[in-house]
Amino acid sequence: MKENRSVTRILTILKYISQHDEGVTLGQIYRELKMPKATVYDFLQTLYKADAIYYKDPRLKNYVIGSKMFEIGSVYTKNSNLIDAVEYEFKALAIQYGKTAFICKKTEGHLVYIYKFQPSSSLISPPEEIGTVIGDNEKHPIYQAFTIFAQDYDTLSKEEQLIYKRQAIISDFGSSGHISTIAVPVRNFENKITGVLALCDLVSDKENEEVIQKLILLAKQASKRLGYLGGANE
Repeated sequence: MKENRSVTRILTILKYISQHDEGVTLGQIYRELKMPKATVYDFLQTLYKADAIYYKDPRLKNYVIGSKMFEIGSVYTKNSNLIDAVEYEFKALAIQYGKTAFICKKTEGHLVYIYKFQPSSSLISPPEEIGTVIGDNEKHPIYQAFTIFAQDYDTLSKEEQLIYKRQAIISDFGSSGHISTIAVPVRNFENKITGVLALCDLVSDKENEEVIQKLILLAKQASKRLGYLGGANE
């Protein structure tokens, strides 16, 4: 199928704008993305009128993502098969153990947070919110879950093979160094990792094995609901 160049360019522009919290100007966009200035200008004007983008500072004319994109994106959380497959049990698990729950997707090498639930008993306040995008980070436990479990077992290092056999990643991660994350992959009918479930809490001397096994079981149940027939992660 032939790719529509205009649509591709618009998506590229929106993605570029979304990666800059302080906004970007017309000049920054067309120079960085190597697109014709007039073309970028026309796209920006159309997106601006549709409230897909707006000025962070009208004096600087630096564009940021607008409310229309939030409106469109928020529909995903309502229609996501992955969220539907786990939300009820995932919330219950988070409440039972006082942990903050996340669901992440991976797109073009970046992590995207599509779900967050923080029970009142949680002892941490993770800065990540729905829509947060994190770039490539091989040390991030959720990123590791996408990369390690997507590979063939024989291609992994001995350390990675141990993780693969356990079916979960338990890792300390965070700017403070005091956050522990349990990350478990969910597969779909194509035997591909469609997302990662993660529970976060303060680092303890030993992570509760019970909650790890319950999260692994939940991920397996979700995978079956999404059409996974078994194999790579059984």
